Amino acid sequence: MNSGPSSAKQEKPTSNGTVLPKVLADLQEEVKKGLPLSHSTIAALLDYIHNTDSLDDRKLLLEHGLVFLSRMPPGPLAQSLQNKAISLLYNDLSHPPATYIGNEYKFRSADGSNNNILAPDMGKAGTPYARSVQQTHPLPRRDMPDAGLIFDTMQFVKHPGGLSSLMFAFAALVIHTVFRTSHTDISINETSSYVDLAPLYGHNQGTQDKVRKYDGYGKLHNDVFAEDRLMLLPPAVCVLLVLFCRNHNYIAQKLYEINEHGIYVGPSELSEEDTRKQDEELFQTARLVNCGWFGTVVFSDYFSCILGLVREGSSWSLSPFGARALSAIIDVEFRKDDHTIFERGEGNVCSVEFNCLYRWHATTSANDEKWVEQLMDDMFEGKSFDEVTMADFKAVGEKLSEMDPDLTHWTFGHMTRQEDGSFKDEDLAKVLHDATDEPAAAFRARGTPPSMRLHEILGIEQNRRWGICSLNEFRKFLGLKPYSTFLEWNSDPEIANTAEKLYGNINNLELYVGLQAEEAKPLVDGAGLCPGYTISRAILSDAVALTRGDRFFTRDFTPANLTSWGFADCQRDPDAFGFGSALGKLFLRTLPHEFGENGNSVYAFFPLMTPDSMKVHLTKMGLVDRYDLTRPVKKAIGVAAFTSGSAKYYRFYIAQDDEKRRGVVVRALTEAIGSEDKIGQYFYSETVTLMSEQSVRMVGGDKRAIDIVRDVFKPLTVGWVATQVAGIQLTKGSQHGVYTPAELYDVLGDIFEYIFLSVEDSKLANFEQKVQKDVKQLSSHLKSAEKFSIVNLVENALSSNKSEKKTDEKLIKRLGELGIPGDEVNNTVLAILIGASVELSLSLTNMLNITLDSDVQSVTNEGRVREAMRLDPTFHGTPGRYLRRVKVSIDLTHRNYLTKCFARCLGEQLTVKILRETLRAVLGHPGICRGPGQSGVLNRFKIEDKIRENLRYGYLDGDKQISPWPTSLIVQFDGPVKQ
Repeated sequence: MNSGPSSAKQEKPTSNGTVLPKVLADLQEEVKKGLPLSHSTIAALLDYIHNTDSLDDRKLLLEHGLVFLSRMPPGPLAQSLQNKAISLLYNDLSHPPATYIGNEYKFRSADGSNNNILAPDMGKAGTPYARSVQQTHPLPRRDMPDAGLIFDTMQFVKHPGGLSSLMFAFAALVIHTVFRTSHTDISINETSSYVDLAPLYGHNQGTQDKVRKYDGYGKLHNDVFAEDRLMLLPPAVCVLLVLFCRNHNYIAQKLYEINEHGIYVGPSELSEEDTRKQDEELFQTARLVNCGWFGTVVFSDYFSCILGLVREGSSWSLSPFGARALSAIIDVEFRKDDHTIFERGEGNVCSVEFNCLYRWHATTSANDEKWVEQLMDDMFEGKSFDEVTMADFKAVGEKLSEMDPDLTHWTFGHMTRQEDGSFKDEDLAKVLHDATDEPAAAFRARGTPPSMRLHEILGIEQNRRWGICSLNEFRKFLGLKPYSTFLEWNSDPEIANTAEKLYGNINNLELYVGLQAEEAKPLVDGAGLCPGYTISRAILSDAVALTRGDRFFTRDFTPANLTSWGFADCQRDPDAFGFGSALGKLFLRTLPHEFGENGNSVYAFFPLMTPDSMKVHLTKMGLVDRYDLTRPVKKAIGVAAFTSGSAKYYRFYIAQDDEKRRGVVVRALTEAIGSEDKIGQYFYSETVTLMSEQSVRMVGGDKRAIDIVRDVFKPLTVGWVATQVAGIQLTKGSQHGVYTPAELYDVLGDIFEYIFLSVEDSKLANFEQKVQKDVKQLSSHLKSAEKFSIVNLVENALSSNKSEKKTDEKLIKRLGELGIPGDEVNNTVLAILIGASVELSLSLTNMLNITLDSDVQSVTNEGRVREAMRLDPTFHGTPGRYLRRVKVSIDLTHRNYLTKCFARCLGEQLTVKILRETLRAVLGHPGICRGPGQSGVLNRFKIEDKIRENLRYGYLDGDKQISPWPTSLIVQFDGPVKQ
């Protein structure tokens, strides 16, 4: 009979009607009957506690178990069970501790030291490589075939999985992050053994100092990187690194703007010492976030191609950081069968065996081969590849070390730097587009280009000097079946026979050669990289070791260290466009104008695959229409990073200067509801009601507190447009409606943002699809004479939906009587829903925020309302300005305080009345003031970048993403408002 955890966790009703785990229920029955407690019963209880994934402590399992244990008579059985209980409790914690607090342990060191706090040199730059596999089969160097005899070439073969040249440019970046063999002592790895973007930041403090500005903002110099070896690689590798440099500076700027802890100020206000301290804090935090980005890209786009998941549209990710596979960086620990915590964050040291894995010269594309040939010709002054010697390579290495030490002057790919030190976006993008178009070559024996002949010879010789194990010993180490014949290793008779003549016995086949010439894995489900079988298995193990062993990707990967926004920013969203692509987000953030107008280019979201191959896969999945397969052209600068679909919907009436049309709508609205005075009275009384119902009494006094944004302004504005204008019932209290006020606010906020505000290109395609769905659902709930076609709002989404359904809703009827065509009636109602809700709530928030700091806390005239709107407008310019500028080029030189969407919906007079009456109700509460401490501060930050250029301020939403909508502001007051 199985008495393990599965049976122990079955539940059983007890005599008093409660439900307990079966093992506990049985135990209680034994006690009630006075039966002696058996060893098996106690063991089952401890086993249940020991193996549960999430113990419900409200059922008091542990407490009951300890009580039963305490009642046992002394003896071997009691001692045995007590030992198990102690072991269980002891193993709850890590021993020794996994991390410490303080800046010394919070940030990555330049050389990778201190990753393991108890072994600070583990994985540090400048320390020896590790040896993973014990060599027991002798491989004397004198018995090995000459390395030059092993090398041979064949014709170019396109990669079977459709991988692009850029895939292996990114692979080169990963490889150069963790491997940098010393030229003077090949046992030393000059870089750290962690995925810490050392090619960007440097592998020691001296190099790191060269890339930093030390300007008080934590930024790097424009478009720089620290690794000079990359200058000898095709330019796509350097371009990728430049984008991570730009990403670092973007992150540092956002950390400064958001200022989560309220500690950052302009460097001009600081002493030299304090400027240095602030710069260090911002730089190190931005580096943690940027390294998180790097890890995210590795375990999303990169591994999706390695495992072939991209071909089937899967967004699954191998997650070595924790138990959740939905996010590549979320770290959730899990326990072994003995209840001890599965190791993580305990350090890593790269080994010589795994150094041999990543010699992927065979995958060099045709264009990159030409580039390498030209480089070799320039470096070795026209010598043929067969004539180049190791001495020649050494001379070139010495020449490289004499490069300009000022890395802000480095150039590559025939590009030139601009006055500010940056490269032109279009130059960088061209390199990426070319590398995406270019197919990589297949892994195979005899696939290395002739120009890399000496690279392979040097690799073989280095492998032998390290005394590395044989291929079969390495396979045994990985738990793989060793090969018994050369034909089993590679079924190509020519390759197998040649290897057998050179090595004699399959057990003599050295690791380097065995890995590179092994038969490649076929293109099947679960395989996308298609290297040799052994490489395919080993790289997965190495990736997990590199990342799960890194303290900064595990124990110290926290919002406290990266900030809430930074922690969220580097997470992978499995639902993001491009099957969870993180690389697309990076490209569109750092090169916002270079990937087309619609934010759906395969060059951005699948750059590690060729467009031709993606066309095949997307067509097979029925998704090809969602993506742009053409080579991107530069986006019009006039549109900036704003690619909102709103440009298509300029007939939306609040986006026009059609005063007559607007007047008709406002007249219909006021006549349907009653009058402007009645509308003003509604806002006044509803505000008073909400403040009474939603406020809570503060501890130790008579004051009451309320979140004025969440509990008043948001439900007030959406409640009015929903119930009074559109006839949509909201869920409130015991009433059951279509939406809750919060849900409707989110829906309307998204629609408003999509139509009128700048949206990040990387989010645009999915955002557009969500808005289409939301508008379709919203429009279906509108009471209308006929279901409306929203072609002017969301392109063709509902263009064919018509209905004969009639309604007596006053506003709809009145709009029809006033001459608005039937197919535009619901469009007009929807316009009011969107335009007179979320932005109105934002304006109320801004106006109250100003008024709370004023000596006069009353709004008694229209002039004060207008002045408050002028002092703190909702957005830069007019949201509609982007629509008109793109479509009808209307002159916008006139000034007007009330150019907001809600004012264009409701008219100037009604808008002022609503604002005035709402604020009069709030400020009429005696003793109204800000809430205590940070709760009474409107947590917002200025938006300084061009990606979201029409936002004045940003806010962090519940997911810690940047949003245009405020989330909270606590105010307190003494008593009810005076009527």
